[in-house]
Amino acid sequence: MKKNYIKIVLDLLMAITFVLLMNPRVLDGLPFHEIAGLIIGVAILAHIGLNYQWVINTTKKIFDPKLTKKTRFSYLLNILLLISMATVIITGIFISKVIFPSLAVQGGHALRELHGLSADATLAFVGLHIGVHWQWVMSICKRAFKSKEGKLRKGVIASVVLSIAILAGGIQWFASTVTPSMGNFKPVQIQQSGQAFTNGNMGNTTTASSNQEPPNGEDFHRGKFGDRDGKEGHGGSSNPFLVVLNYFAIWAAIIIPTYFLETRVLRKKRRSTNIQPT
Repeated sequence: MKKNYIKIVLDLLMAITFVLLMNPRVLDGLPFHEIAGLIIGVAILAHIGLNYQWVINTTKKIFDPKLTKKTRFSYLLNILLLISMATVIITGIFISKVIFPSLAVQGGHALRELHGLSADATLAFVGLHIGVHWQWVMSICKRAFKSKEGKLRKGVIASVVLSIAILAGGIQWFASTVTPSMGNFKPVQIQQSGQAFTNGNMGNTTTASSNQEPPNGEDFHRGKFGDRDGKEGHGGSSNPFLVVLNYFAIWAAIIIPTYFLETRVLRKKRRSTNIQPT
C-alpha cells in the first residue's frame, strides 16, 4: 500500500513539473526549464522502476488472447508516452542554451518544432493515461484519506494541506524573487557610436543603430523560442499558478470523457458476460 502512495505522490509532482515546463517563461525561464526537464526524466525512470513488475508481466502476455483490452491499450499508451517523453528530452538537449550549450544544434528550428509537438503529444497521452487509471487513483485516495471505519483521517488531510501550502508558498516566493532569465545566452549590446555615415546621396546621413542583431538574433526576438509578440512556447501567462490551472483544466477535458468511455465499455462487457443463454 505504501508503494501505491509513493506512486501517487511521485505522479502528482511529475504532473505539476511537466505543466510548468509547458511555458518556458515560468519561474527562472530557461534555467528552470532545462534543469526541471532533466529532473522529470529521472522521475520517469523511477516511475517505470516502481511499475517494473507490471511492465515485465504485461510484455510477456502481450500476445495472449486472454489479456484484457484495457491492459493492452494501457500498455500501448505507455509505450507512446515513453517515446513522446524521450523525444521531448532528447530534442531539449540538442536545443539547450543553458546546460548543454556545446551540444546545441545551430538553427535547430526543426528540432524546436519537434520539441513542441512531442510536448503536446505527451500532454495528451498523460491525460489519457490518467483517465484510463482514474478508478485506481480514486481508490488509493479514498484509502489514504479514510480509515476502514469510513472516518476521515484528519492527520493525513492536514499533512496534505500543509504540504500544498508550503509548495505554493515556495513557488510564489521563487516567482517573485527571481526574474526570468535566458541563462548564458544573452544578446550583445552595442553602444551607439554617434557617428554619421554619408551614403553618397547629396549629404543624406544615417546613424548607426544602438542595438545590432547578434548571431541567431531571431531567438532573441522570440524571447525564449516563442512568438514575436512575447508569447513564447505555448503562450499564455507565465504565472506558475495560472499555468498549472490552465493545463490541469486541459487534462480534465481529456480525463473526464476517457474515464466515462472506459467505464461504459467495461459495463457493457460485464453485462454481456452476465447474460445467461436460454
